[in-house]
Amino acid sequence: MRMARVNITVADDVIAAARAAGLNVSQVATAALEAELERRAKVAALDAYLAELEAEQGPATAEEVAAAEAWADQVLGGGAVSVATHGRPRRRQDRSA
Repeated sequence: MRMARVNITVADDVIAAARAAGLNVSQVATAALEAELERRAKVAALDAYLAELEAEQGPATAEEVAAAEAWADQVLGGGAVSVATHGRPRRRQDRSA
């Protein structure tokens, strides 16, 4: 397989720790990129499915959205999901960090 050479910027302390741990930075970066691409493909597939479902069934009612948010909060430990204006669940950003 052909490999591209790229430069990435990594915090000094992170790269030092990675090297001290004997990590192959290229392999770790490749695995992280592959995982992110797979995650994005799954999100896109879910968005397409939800759009299709909404086209077939119509948008969720306010009551259905509230029930879904309550269920998600219960299952995910509260505060993890909010519903965007188009009715699809979205993860809330952790603003405490």
